[in-house]
Order: sequence, then C-alpha cells, then structure tokens
Amino acid sequence: MKNEDCLVKKAYYEEKFLQGDLDDHPIRQLGELYLEEQKKDMADLSYIRFAQGEVYFHNCDYEAAIFKWENIHNELEPWAKKNIADAYFELGFLRTAEDIYKAITAESLILNTEVALQLFTLYLEQGKNEEADQMIKNAVAIHPDYQNVTELACAFFEERGDWNSAVELAVNEAVRTKSPEWFQKLHSFIENGHTQLHGASHFVPILYLAQKVDPALFEKLMAALWKSHEQREDYLLWITEATIILLDSDLHTYKWKSLPELMNNTFIQLLSSKYYLTDLTEIMPNLLTAWLKIADFKTAPLAAAGVLAWNDVFPSQMNQKVVSSAEESLAESTNEGMLMEKIAGLAHAIRNWADEQGLNLHKRFEWSLQQLEDLNSRRVMIAGKSAGEKSSFVHLMLKQHSSNIDVSLPVLFKDGEETEFQLVTDEGTSTVTTSKEIIEAENLHDAMLVYSGPNAFLHGRDVAVIDYPEMDGLNENNRHFLEYVRMSDSLLFVLNTIEPFSAEECEFLLEVTEKIPLCPVHFVLKKSGLLTPDKIDDIGKRIKNYFPDAELITFSADGDDEKQQEAFSRFIDQQLRKVRNDRLRTGNMLFFIRETIKHLLQQQVKVEEELHGSIQFEEDLLSKLQGAIHQLYDVEEEKTKVIQNAYRSLKDEIRSDLLKTIPKLIKESADILREDSDFGNIHHVLNDEMNKRIDEYLQYTVHPTYISSLQDWISFAEGELNEAQELLIGWNDSFNELMGEEQIRLECDFQILADWQRDADRMTGAIQIDKENILLKRTPSQVLLKSAGKIFGVIPANNSMMYNRYKSFIENEDYSETAESIANKFFRQFELLEKAIPRDISLFFREPFKALKKSAASYQEQVDKNKAALSKMKSHPETFRDPVKLFDVRLRQLEWLEFQEKSSWQAGLRIK
Repeated sequence: MKNEDCLVKKAYYEEKFLQGDLDDHPIRQLGELYLEEQKKDMADLSYIRFAQGEVYFHNCDYEAAIFKWENIHNELEPWAKKNIADAYFELGFLRTAEDIYKAITAESLILNTEVALQLFTLYLEQGKNEEADQMIKNAVAIHPDYQNVTELACAFFEERGDWNSAVELAVNEAVRTKSPEWFQKLHSFIENGHTQLHGASHFVPILYLAQKVDPALFEKLMAALWKSHEQREDYLLWITEATIILLDSDLHTYKWKSLPELMNNTFIQLLSSKYYLTDLTEIMPNLLTAWLKIADFKTAPLAAAGVLAWNDVFPSQMNQKVVSSAEESLAESTNEGMLMEKIAGLAHAIRNWADEQGLNLHKRFEWSLQQLEDLNSRRVMIAGKSAGEKSSFVHLMLKQHSSNIDVSLPVLFKDGEETEFQLVTDEGTSTVTTSKEIIEAENLHDAMLVYSGPNAFLHGRDVAVIDYPEMDGLNENNRHFLEYVRMSDSLLFVLNTIEPFSAEECEFLLEVTEKIPLCPVHFVLKKSGLLTPDKIDDIGKRIKNYFPDAELITFSADGDDEKQQEAFSRFIDQQLRKVRNDRLRTGNMLFFIRETIKHLLQQQVKVEEELHGSIQFEEDLLSKLQGAIHQLYDVEEEKTKVIQNAYRSLKDEIRSDLLKTIPKLIKESADILREDSDFGNIHHVLNDEMNKRIDEYLQYTVHPTYISSLQDWISFAEGELNEAQELLIGWNDSFNELMGEEQIRLECDFQILADWQRDADRMTGAIQIDKENILLKRTPSQVLLKSAGKIFGVIPANNSMMYNRYKSFIENEDYSETAESIANKFFRQFELLEKAIPRDISLFFREPFKALKKSAASYQEQVDKNKAALSKMKSHPETFRDPVKLFDVRLRQLEWLEFQEKSSWQAGLRIK
C-alpha cells in the first residue's frame, strides 16, 4: 500500500508499526512501542502517537484520537489535522470540523482532494448545496483521476438537476480521458434535452474528437444534437456547423446508420415554407454536399436528386464537381424511396400551405391529383375524331343509355349505388341537378362532367371511363387533351372508319406518347362493309410499326352485344394488369403539381389585384356608410325639429286661447254680484266662482281640444317617421345590393308611436289643477277693497256703492298674470311628453345607427386588414415567392427521381 493511501484509510499504524502482526491488540502493541521509544535519549513519539490516534479513531474513541493527533508536529501534521477534523465530524461538531478543514495547507494532491471531499460531505450534511457544489468542483479540478471523484460529481450534478455542470463535466472528461463512457454520458444528456442552453457551436471540438475515438459514437452524438436543435432558433446555425464537420471528416469507410436519413428529413423540412431563401442559400449548398458525401444506399438517390434540383433552381450556388458527382450517383443508384408517397406528400404540403395563406388552388388539378393518388382506382380514356363511332363504342361497352350523354364536355363514367352528376371545374366540384346546369357548363373552360351510377361493366373492376368529346382538329387544344390522358391509365383511340389510322391520327398520337411515354395506347375500329379482313390486318400492321405494344380491337354494330362486351372486358382486364400504374402515375402527378405551382405563381398577381379591388370597393362602401351615418344624423335632427315644432304649434295655439279666454271668464264672474251681497265675504265667493268657471273651461273645452290636437300630432309624427323609414329602406336595399348579401337591416323602432299613444290615452281622464288665488292676492287695490269690505261689514254702508265698486274692479282688472299661471299649470301635466320628444326620436333611429356604425367598423377593419396584407406582400414578397420557389425545388428533386426510375425501367426493358 502506498504511503498516502494508508494515510487516507487511517491504516498508517498497520503499515508502519504492526507489519502484519495481529496476535496482540494494536493498542497494546503501540503502547509497548511507545514505552520503548520513550526510553531513548532522542525519543520521537510523534509517529507512534499518530498511529495510536488512528487506532482510537477506528474504535470510536474520538477524544483520545484528537488528543494524540494534536501533538503531531512533523510531516504528518497536515494529515493529523485532517484526521482531527474527521473526528470532530464524527462527533457532530461540524462547525469545528469545517474550520479545521479550511485551515489545512498542504502540497499533497491526495490530501487536498480528501479535504475537498470531506468538506463536500460536510456541506451536504448541513444542506449547504452551493458550498457542496463548489467543493466537488474543487475536488475534480485538483485531482480528476482520484477515486471516482468525477463519477461522484456527475451523480451530484444530476441529482440536483444542474445539467449545465453535468454536461461540462462529461465534455471535459471525454476530452481528458477519451473514454467512450463519457461520450455515452454526453449522448444521454443530449437525448434527454439537457443541452438546450448550449449554443450550436459549443460541441464542435468534442465532435471532432469523437470522430477519432469512435465513428459510431460520433454519429450518435451528431444525430442527437441534430434532433435537439430542430425546434431551436439556432437550428440553421447548427446545420452550418454540422455540415462543416461532415465535410471535414475523412470517415470514408464508415457505414452511416442514421445521419443520411436525418439529413433527408432536414432537407424536406427546410423546404417546407418555414424559412426564407436568404437564410437557406447560406447553408443549403454545404448541406447537400455533405449529404451526398455520407449518403447510404437508400438515401443516395435522394441526395443526388436534391443536389441537381437545387442546381436547377439556383445554378450558381452548387460546386460543379458536386453536381457532376450527383449526376453519376443518380445514374448508378436504384430508387427504393416510395416515390408515390413522396409526391403525394408534396401535393398535401402545397395544399396545406395554400389553405394557410388563403389562396385558391386550381381545383381541377387538385381533384386530378386526388384521383391519381388512389392506386386502387383506374381510368381508361376513350377518344377519337369521329363522335358517332366513339359514342357507339362507349355505349356498347358501358351498355346503358346514360352513356349517350350528348355534351361537348369530357364525361367520366364510374360505378355508384345512386345516379349522380357532378361538375369538376377550375373553381371546384359541385353537384348538378338539372340539364340546364349541364348545358351552361359547356361554356366553362376546362370543365368535366362526372356521372356516377350502377354499371355492370364498371362494377367490381374499380375502373372508370373518360369519354373525351369529339375533336374537330386533332392538333387543336392539344394541352387540354393531354391533361385528361395524364389522368388515365390507358388510352383507347377510336379510329375513323373512312380513313383508319390516318397520317394525322398517327402524328397526333406519336406526339402524345412522346409527352407521356409510359401511357399505353390501343386502338378501336368499327367494322363496316368497306373494311375487309385484309384491310383490317393491314391497319393493324401499320399501327405496330409506330406503336409496337398497341392492340387493335374491333367491334360491329350488328354483332352480339354481350359477346363483344365480354371481349372488351377481357381486353381491359388484361391490359390494365400489364400496366404499372404507379410508374405511369408518378410522372402524371408531377405534371399536375407543376401546373399547380404555375397556377400559384399566377395567384400572387391575382391576389394583389383582388386585394387592390377589395380595398377600393370596401373604401367606397365605407365612404358611403360614413356618409349615410352623417346623413342620418341630419335626418334625425330634421325630424326632431319638425315634430317638436308641430307639438309646440298645437301647444302655442291652445295657450293663446287660454290667455284670451281665462281673463274673459274671470271678468264675466262679476255677474254674480248683487246689491244685497255680503260684501264682507264676497271676495271668497267670487274667487270660488272664478276658479269654477275656469275649471269647467279647462275640463270640457281646453282638455278635449288638446287631446284631439295630440292625436293629430301623433298622426303627423307617424307620417314623418314613415317617411324616414322609407328613406332607410332605400338605403338598406342599396347597401345590400352593393354588399352582395343581406348584411344590413335599417329598421327603426316604431314603438315610440305606441308609447305616445299610450300617454295620450292616459291623458283623457280629468285633469287636476290647484285653485288660483285671483281676488285674494295681496295687491294694493285688492287690499284696499278687502279692507273696505271689512269696515263696511261693521259699519252699515251704502250697498249700491260697494256693488258698483266691486263690479268695476273685477271688470277692469288685468288678469294676464293669472292666465299665464293657469296655462303653465295646465301644460305642466304634459311637459314630460314634450321634453321626451328628442330622446324618443333618438330611440327611433338607434337601431339604424347601430347597424350602419357596426357595418362601417367591420369594413374599416377589413380595409385595414387588406391594406396590411397588401403592404406585406409588397414589402415582403419573399413571404409568397420563397415558399413557391422551394416547392419548385422539391418538385424538381422528385422529377429527377422519376427520371432516374423511368430510365432504369426502360434500361431493364432494353436488356430483356
């Protein structure tokens, strides 16, 4: 045992003094040695005391151990202090132990490491995690090779969730030891998501080292880091770093397992419309070069096609040596990549992106792609220059009258449980229910009619028949014809019986097979008296000269329909079994995707134009709505003024009558005076009489007049409000016509008329007006008159004189103030109605105002939204342009793969 090892284990006493002698107890043996040493002249008891301390410690006599170690003053003194601290630790005096540990100074790596580890344990005991963290890091820094110190540190970091420290430890130890275990530990940290805080370039040095240590470990680390960066903002930066590492690597003989497929997924991911071209042009050339470099058997065609596709779209970015290498690789490889699924995936990606952008795809192309994607369904196209002969054949084959649908549209016949017509156009698919709709559809560009119904010939075969309409000139509208051929698995061309297989027919069909070489072409000929068997054989030979794989089938209008149909059935089944419709359909699907992308590019211009048009229309409509709102305020103000004035007019008229009639009634009240009247109390009698006459006048004359006038006013107001509603109805119709739908309803609230009528009905009852003090008011003349009455009530007076004076006073007094007071009291009962007129008319127009304002706000929001979208399109054209460009790259990659697959297939045919 090494000297320091025995000091660590507190076994110095065994190594130095006992030397394997275990017969006597160590305490006895050391005691005897102590006595012998003590007898010497130059006795040095320090070593024996150190050993005795160890024995006492092992026997849990910590105080005796401390006593022995306190007297050590030789080279073992630092170890003695460490042991004293250990003893205090065991006794539970942690603070004392900590102070002693910290005071130890020594040059020994092992001792310093042990002290750090003991402090680490002590701090854990006290729950001081930060201090414990520092101590374990100190231990690793002092002596990383010491007794599993790195494993202990790693376990501590993991337990605390300190993944940053754990990752750094794994990296440092992997670099220091080059041990695969530390690389594996780092890999587990990456896979479990514990490296998210480390930058993209952080692990580059360790990756370069991993290549030298173990290529398999290098690939695992690369793959784990690649996946961990996929959802991070620095994903592109990581790809840059990773591809540089791969390009620098010299692992030529290593068989890659996961990285090639991962790079394939990355390529598709980067082309999936999330990133702009300015970002991708920086990294894509290196990514493709690195991918091509490490590609395995499965991904080599994909990588090579990816290089060539990127070079097609961005010809100046790829190194031409890499392009040449890709061409060689593609020519030598075999594509086992499920091309149909990849093409369908691209079609779905385009559709999803268009939906997110609010763009309209070319619906007929989209429908065609969906049909081609279903490998279980097949279509046979029947075409020919002669409509009559073609229709006879279609009718004979399908054996139903519905096959004689006489339209100038392509018609697709398919088996179905119920009869149904559908129309497929560039705008979408719709169900057709009337013959008028079919006739109108003939004017549509590129429309197709789909007939579904029970059919014995089609049933169970999963076959549909496309009946292409008569072609006046074979080379006219060639593009349209080719689109329908690309939807089909086979073409049956019905020859013209007058000049079968003419030069025009031959040239036209050669052009078709040049464009779609994998599509089988066969010929149908209707027998006639002019066509002898020899002529038919000659036609068949001439067909073989140009179309070696083509078959010529004949039919006769006079033949047995059932036998001929059975023959057609066998022929169709036989030919469709020969066709590898997946190979044929890949090219056709790529064609429709190419056309869809072209349509999308046109959509950008169309969308901008539509946005311009929408903004112009919506701003015009918004201006009209805002104008209507201002005009409605004017209408409301006008109607309020007119209706208020009408009410004030009736009120003023009645008030005028009141002010004229009341003074007259008061003066006429003097007729009750007599010379023998009690002039001491006559003013009370007169006052009562005057109020009585006024009350009767109000109850039976004024009030009925007011009620009648009020009814006239309500009728007048109703007419004015009806006039306003008629105006709004005109606006309502105009706006809805402009909007194209019933968006706005400008209906006023006529409830206010019912409320006014209810108020008028409540007013028909008797009115209550307080008595007016007409003669009892304290005016000077009345006071004088009243005083005179009192005097004359006491002192006998001349009644004749008093009579004349009273009568004169009543008849000549000014009662205008009294009339005003009574008029005010009369109208006070109705003033709530008058004051409520503006509010009520405002309620009448409230709903139209709300409808106009809501519609204006909606159009303002739409204008703002469209302006923002247009501004974005103009200021950031890349948001539309870049995704379409990247779809083009994906399409070209698939086109290269399809070209390679077709070339391999054709080469195989030539070998056979």
